[in-house]
Amino acid sequence: MALAAPNGYVDLYSAVNRQNTDLNIIGVVTDCLPATLSRGTDWMCTFSLADSRVGGYGEGLKVRFFRPRESELPAIRGTGDVVVLRNVKSKIWSGMTVIMSGWASSWIVFPASSIPEKPPPNCVQLKYIKDVRAPVPTSAEMLYAISLCNAQDRNTFTAPAEPRATLIPTTEPSLSGSNSRQKFSVVKDVVIDKFYDLVGQVVKIFPNNGRTELYITDYTSNTLLYNYEWGREGEDGVPKEGDPHGYLPRASGKKWRGPFGKMTLMVTLWPPHSYFAETNVKEDDFVFLRNVRIKYSGDVKLEGGLHTDRRDSDRIDVNILKDCSDDRVKDVLRRKKEYGKNFKQQSEELIAEARGQKRKAGEEGENLSKAQARKRRKQLREREQQERQRQQRQSNDENDNNQKGDQNAGPPVILKRKIELNQNVQCTHPSVRPRSLSSILSRDQSHCTSTPAGRTYTLPFQNICSRATVRVVGFFPPRLEDFAVRYKVSEYDVLSDESGSESENSSSSSEDDQSRNAGDHNGKRDTQWAWRFCLLLEDASPGARKGEQRERMKVYVADNDAQFLLKMDAEDLRKNYQALAMLREKLFILWGDLEEKKTREMALKEKNTNPRLRSTRDHGGDSEALNEAPKARPFQCCIKEYGVRSMPLPGEESGCDNDRDIYGWERRFRMFGATIL
Repeated sequence: MALAAPNGYVDLYSAVNRQNTDLNIIGVVTDCLPATLSRGTDWMCTFSLADSRVGGYGEGLKVRFFRPRESELPAIRGTGDVVVLRNVKSKIWSGMTVIMSGWASSWIVFPASSIPEKPPPNCVQLKYIKDVRAPVPTSAEMLYAISLCNAQDRNTFTAPAEPRATLIPTTEPSLSGSNSRQKFSVVKDVVIDKFYDLVGQVVKIFPNNGRTELYITDYTSNTLLYNYEWGREGEDGVPKEGDPHGYLPRASGKKWRGPFGKMTLMVTLWPPHSYFAETNVKEDDFVFLRNVRIKYSGDVKLEGGLHTDRRDSDRIDVNILKDCSDDRVKDVLRRKKEYGKNFKQQSEELIAEARGQKRKAGEEGENLSKAQARKRRKQLREREQQERQRQQRQSNDENDNNQKGDQNAGPPVILKRKIELNQNVQCTHPSVRPRSLSSILSRDQSHCTSTPAGRTYTLPFQNICSRATVRVVGFFPPRLEDFAVRYKVSEYDVLSDESGSESENSSSSSEDDQSRNAGDHNGKRDTQWAWRFCLLLEDASPGARKGEQRERMKVYVADNDAQFLLKMDAEDLRKNYQALAMLREKLFILWGDLEEKKTREMALKEKNTNPRLRSTRDHGGDSEALNEAPKARPFQCCIKEYGVRSMPLPGEESGCDNDRDIYGWERRFRMFGATIL
């Protein structure tokens, strides 16, 4: 009796019923055809698989496997071989179910002659042939292969008696070996037609039709490398991504982030190194590349190549150095730190020249003075006020006509006036019906549940997304400069053992600041900025009576949601006045004159609390202006509810806050899906 399929695999009968999903299957070959060219440029082999539930002699589940080269197809020698297939899909083709391979598919073949009639009592080790993408087979897979093969009639097998088999060694290259030390070199010392071991930081990585182009740097210069110039817009050395007009987010149009100059070497990885790098290596990782051949590129520049090892075709010569304690990694970090300081000094003139170019008035992102910004906001307020007055007159005329026509129509009916939304603020998921804030805040229905025993209780929160019509009536922090916060992350911590005194530590800290101010040249920032602020929303849905208190809700706006709302990257707003002015213009579209009212309110409070600033004049007019209803036009946004762990404060009783649950959960809301045009 055949064993059950190993963990992560399905039997062939279950695979037939799972259409268009990734599957892992194992079966015995009952029929196979020679490899042929497909209608395109790939090679194709067709064979049939059987197990204890599907197929038998000459029958089975048909499989079609495609590869660019014939040598990459499954090495099936005949019927009786056991084949392991990973990441394949079951599809309907010409009215029949067929297993189809994809780009991520891999295979392992256990030759029939290497499979014993009975499994060994202690250790299982079968000969196998495998794809470069496939991992080494496990003992469970080998036992299942023995079980499937012995369930068939061995007299019908056509596989040859002595197939070629491949055993995969598991040794990995070491950085501390003597041979590695002899072949190790920095980029500035490499020459043509020689092999080197390199250690560097990944700048970019690009898959390219089975190969992978890896851009690495160790912050040493070589005159034969490509020169990446700083300050040239759109110059990145590779095909430009995104659209030229900047409609897409910045992440989709990556520019060359450094290092600039002749410091970056492109290394082309071939299988199996390319498959490993594409899956595991990321930008900013430190890698060790073994046996890289240096050659000339098509434009007579230095580049590297890492080909398949002829002695061991499954050997991976790309190692990720997660531990930066190696001396050569520390040397790279020291050179990177020095490069950051030098770049800051050399780029000051170029920065001044780039910022000195004047932009035309009226273009998006123009640098307005404070007086021009105030004048522009005043014009927008007057325009919106005229529009509201016009809409109010139309609404009054419609109400008068409705009252005249319904004098004899029975009891009065409350008419819901259709509100005019802010057309400059758009929201995703337009098909979802908006809800009122009171229904979102309520826990009566959506948060009540019961146990199988019939006991009812209220959940502290639910992961629910809603859509609402709101307007902004408050925000925090009170100053826009604090809407972006900074996180400091240093990758030079491994060099801290080098410093021997406090003076060296302080100088090292100042050097870190200079390197940070020089710019982000390789993607791993030691200082990161992120949006973090809070908005107080008021319900603006139609149907509320005039003068009735509307529901309010505090929502958080952060990270990608804030970036989608503002279409701006977070940065130091206390230094970049142009970004601060642009943020103020963006938020004025969202909340109108709310910031100016908050500023006057803070100034009034300061006058009232400071005796030196008090005046004998009456500030009643200012107080009345501050108490006016918000004038911002409502907009629609999405709100998601979630919970965070929150322990009670010292001396605070659990459950004293409505938003804090007795089990230590705090209910919160976050705004997303809205964007300012």
